[in-house]
Parts: sequence; C-alpha cells; structure tokens
Amino acid sequence: MAKILELVGVLNSLLVIPCNGYSQKDFIFVSGTAAIADLNVTALQGQDAKLPCSIDSLNDNITVVWMDKHDNVLYFNENRMIDDMRFAMSKLDRNWDLVIRKVDARDEGSYRCVANTVPIKLKYYQLTVFVPPKVNLETSSVDVDAPEGTSVILYCNVTGHPSPTITWSKRKAVEPKNSTNAVKLPEKGDTLVVRNVSRYSDEIYTCSASNGHGSPDHHEIRIRVRYKPEVKTMQAKVSRYQGENAELSCIISGYEKPIMYFAKDNYQVQQDITNHKKYMYNSAKLAGSHDIQMNLTVYNLQDDDFGYYRCVAVNSLDRVEKYIELKELKPQTTPSLTSTMWSNTPEIDIYSTSLSPLTDKQTRSTAEVLKPQLQDNRKNLAAAEQSTENSADERSIQFLSWFLLTVLIYTL
Repeated sequence: MAKILELVGVLNSLLVIPCNGYSQKDFIFVSGTAAIADLNVTALQGQDAKLPCSIDSLNDNITVVWMDKHDNVLYFNENRMIDDMRFAMSKLDRNWDLVIRKVDARDEGSYRCVANTVPIKLKYYQLTVFVPPKVNLETSSVDVDAPEGTSVILYCNVTGHPSPTITWSKRKAVEPKNSTNAVKLPEKGDTLVVRNVSRYSDEIYTCSASNGHGSPDHHEIRIRVRYKPEVKTMQAKVSRYQGENAELSCIISGYEKPIMYFAKDNYQVQQDITNHKKYMYNSAKLAGSHDIQMNLTVYNLQDDDFGYYRCVAVNSLDRVEKYIELKELKPQTTPSLTSTMWSNTPEIDIYSTSLSPLTDKQTRSTAEVLKPQLQDNRKNLAAAEQSTENSADERSIQFLSWFLLTVLIYTL
C-alpha cells in the first residue's frame, strides 16, 4: 500500500514544462499537456527499442516511473506493472532504461520517465516504429483468366510505415522471374488497369512496394488470355512412295489448352501404342512460346493411307482444323530409245526387185521423206547421249543406225 501511495504522489506532482521559444512540431502531447520531446527514438518493426533514462540524484531512495502515451504505468522502479512481457527494465547505476523487445507499430508513440527527485525530473520520448512494406495477399489480385479483348483491373494492397510507394512492371510469361526484359510501367499506386488484352499479351505483372525501410516487397499477377485455338500446318502437301514413312506436322496454340489430334476421312487417327506399326504421335512445346508442335508418323504407306488428313484443335471456345494432303508418288518408267527413234519412220524397201537405178524424181522423193526423220533421229541421239540410264550397247546400236541411214540418204 505504501508503494501505491508513493506512486500516486509522484503522478500528482508531474510538472508542465515551460514551452517558451519552441514551435508546435517540437512538442508531444500527453494527457492534454504539451511537453518537449527530450529524445526521438526510431526502430524497425521486429527489432528492439531502448529508451534511456539517466537520473542524477544524491538520494539513492528515489522512485522512477515509466508511462506510455495512454498514461498506463509500465514500470514502478524495477516492478513491471503490465502483462506484456516484451517490456523490460535495464537498471545499471543511475540508468533506468526501458527496453521494448520486438517493437510493433502499436508501440509507436510517446513515453515518459518520471523521478520523484527535488525538483521532480520528467523526460519525454517519441518512439517511431518503421514498418517495412508488405503486400497483403488476401486482399490483392491473384492470377486472372480474361477473355480476349476485355480489360482487367489489378489490385496490390500494401501495408507499411511510412506509407510505401507502389510501382508496376511487366514481362512475358515465358521469361524468368529475374529477366532483364521486364518493362517498367508509368502507372503508380495500388490499382492498375490493363486494357484490351490479346492472345499475344500473356504477361506477368509485378507490383513493387518500398518505403526506404527494410526490403521492398513484390507481388506477381499473371493475366492468362482465353482465346480460340489456332492451327498452322508445317507443309500443306507431303509426297511419298508406297512403302515409305511419312511425318505430318502442325503447330497449335490456344488457351484453354486445346485437345489435339489428327483425323482422316471421318475417323480420328489412333496411335498404335503396342507396336507403332502404323501410326505414332509425338508433341513438343516450342521454346520461347506456348505453341505446341504435334507430329503424326504414318509407317509403311499403302493405298488407303494416301489422302487428306486434318489437324484438329478443340477447346471450350471453338474447334479449328487444317488440312494436310498426303500424296502418292508414282514410279517413272523410261521408254526405249530405239523404239522412239524408229516408231514413226516410214518403211522403205531398199532391196528392189528391179536393179535399175533410181530416177532423179524417185531420189528427191525419198530424200524428202527421210530428211525430217534424220533430223528427229539426231535429236533423239543427243538426248540418248545425255541419259545415264542407257547402256553402252544401246548407244552403239543407235549410232550405227544413224550412220547407216545417213549413208543411205547421201548415196541417194
């Protein structure tokens, strides 16, 4: 009871410090009374704060009281008067220091150290707690699926003291988080409006909050644009011989991710999983994009395998397909050069029953008939010499035929 009465006496004897010569910013207000702040103390949230109070007195039996901004008594001498274990007294000689462990934003404000000396000593402290920026994920935007052509509003709810500055940037979704290709946006604040999104703007937006205390905090929001699938063929026509293998390829994009398959006529081509004797599928995502290349391999081509194949992509928005023609190549046959040379040559009987010499008229008539054929035969011979498919024997026969015909003409 004696200590309580002593405490009441100390509190009732608090003096108001004269404020002549000071401006309003130099004062703190406690219980409606203006007083000069003897010391400004700053601390980062989560760290320890120390408020030093040194009492010079010849009397060793002085009483020291610590009070907060709400006039709550925190310490009476070395006795803690509150339940908060974070508050502690550091007593060493004439120092009665108040220590607040792991300070929080609620601890910010004014504090008083009062000693019942004669005259009474009163010291005021202003504690400022800096709170690093922190993004509130519960009230900020998460990844968004948006239809193509619409606008999207992104929110970034941030706490911190002093109030953080919020900036925005964006990068392609396929780029890494620390990409140097990120684009800084001019907009600032907790709200960002992205207008007229398109299938080519699959991007990640980052809000960054900083206030000069602690590390900046970041939050990423991805905008995925929903659009109809797209199909592109690698080749519109693929030509092969019977018995060969053929690979048909197409590139597919779309979000939601489409169902992909090849079809021929009115049925879907099914992969033979057990032995791959006829069909085999494989697909791969193309580097640097969201496109997927789908391939169909058709083995040991037969008559029924040739025709038109369809590369099909289906999602909830649409169904799209593109055609690829698988065309059969026919083996080429080379006609006989000998038959070509003599097929249109008129038949001439050089062995006449009559051994009488030919008249001039007959000679001219025969020469007129043979000369055009001789010219054709010369052309055929030139073609024959260029063909590697003719054997040496065939070329010898052709040359001999041409030589005999030439001798016959000039003899006439």
